Amino acid sequence: MGKNLRFVFLGIQSVITLMLTITIIHAMVSSLQQQQGIWSTAQSHLLPSLIHLWVALIAALLLCFFYRANIGAEARVLPLLLLTLSLGNVKILPAYQALTQIFIISPMTISVIYHFSLLFSSFLFLASGIFQQTINPVKLWQYSFFGAASALMLSILVPVSVNSPSYLWEAKVTNSLFLGICILINVLAVTTFLIAMFEEHFSRQNFSRCLAFILMIVGNAMVTISQNTLFNFLGLVLYVAGTSTLILVTRTYHIWT
Repeated sequence: MGKNLRFVFLGIQSVITLMLTITIIHAMVSSLQQQQGIWSTAQSHLLPSLIHLWVALIAALLLCFFYRANIGAEARVLPLLLLTLSLGNVKILPAYQALTQIFIISPMTISVIYHFSLLFSSFLFLASGIFQQTINPVKLWQYSFFGAASALMLSILVPVSVNSPSYLWEAKVTNSLFLGICILINVLAVTTFLIAMFEEHFSRQNFSRCLAFILMIVGNAMVTISQNTLFNFLGLVLYVAGTSTLILVTRTYHIWT
C-alpha cells in the first residue's frame, strides 16, 4: 500500500471518528434531559462505541508512524481494516436520533453501512490471517475489492427489521443467516492465526502477533454484534489488549515499507 493511500485512509478514519464522537457526546448530553432511566440506557449503548472509535484511531496513528516491522503481508490490510472497524460505529445513530429527534440518515442506510462494515471487516481479518507471509499486492487488492463488493451487495440485500424495539437504540443484525456468515468468517480468521501461532519455525514475536489479532477479532465481534453491556465491555477489554499487544510486540521492527 502506497504511503499516500495509507494516509488517505487515516484521514477518512479521523473524520469519521470526530463526527461520531460529536454525535455521541450530543446524544449523551440530550439523554440527561430525558426521563429517569434513559441516561443509563443511553450510556450502555453509546460509551462502548466511543471507546471503540478512539482505540481504533489511536491504533491507526501508532501503527502508521511507529509500527516498525515488515512482519507480514497483512500489514497492507491494517489501514483499511481499522477504517472499516470505525465505520461500523454508525450503529449508534438510531440512539442519537431517538434522543435528539435529529435525523441524519435513514434507518435503512444506517443498516447497510453497519452490515457492510461488519462483513467487510470480517473479510479483512481473514485476509490478515491468510496472507501472513507474502502476496502480490495486486492479488491482495483484488481480494479486498471482491470482499468489499460482496459485503456491499449482501448488506443491501439482507432483510432487516428496522422497526424492532432493539433497533431503536442500536443497529443490529436481525438476519440469522447473515450473522452466521459473519461468525463463520471470524472463526476461520481465528483458526488461521491459531495455526500460524504454532508453525514449524516458532518465534515469540509471531506468537504474540497472532495472539494480538485473535484478541482483536474476538473483542471486535463482541462489541459490534452484541447489544449486551457486559459483552460489550468484555469485548472492549479484549480489543484494547489485542491492539496494545500488536503495537508493543512490533516496537523494534518496521512494517510500513
